[in-house]
Amino acid sequence: MINNDCIFCKIAQGLIPCQKYFENNSFLAFFDINPITEKHLVVIMKNHYKDINEISKEEWQSFMSVVKDVAEKLVNEINADGYNLLINQGKAAESLIEHRPHCHIIPRYFNDNIKLDPR
Repeated sequence: MINNDCIFCKIAQGLIPCQKYFENNSFLAFFDINPITEKHLVVIMKNHYKDINEISKEEWQSFMSVVKDVAEKLVNEINADGYNLLINQGKAAESLIEHRPHCHIIPRYFNDNIKLDPR
């Protein structure tokens, strides 16, 4: 299912350009236009869901498998020291786009001075 008002659905349909990193029939990974670090990716399902709870267990597992594979490939290519995976669910978690899930892959380096931990 596609939502014509959703920016991620428009990206998945090719109506809004993006710099793609990975794509198959179900998922798309592209570089974030407001990256936290260089090569910060966003991975989306091509199907539109307003809530993670709408997604079947099988589709969720496929999504997370793609996220893992894409993250490992990227980190190896750019020689990052690690990465963060970030999924925001709901407005209280600062999810501004109602296309869930989408997962941020944020490459990390020792001493990059990025603080994602609020402590």
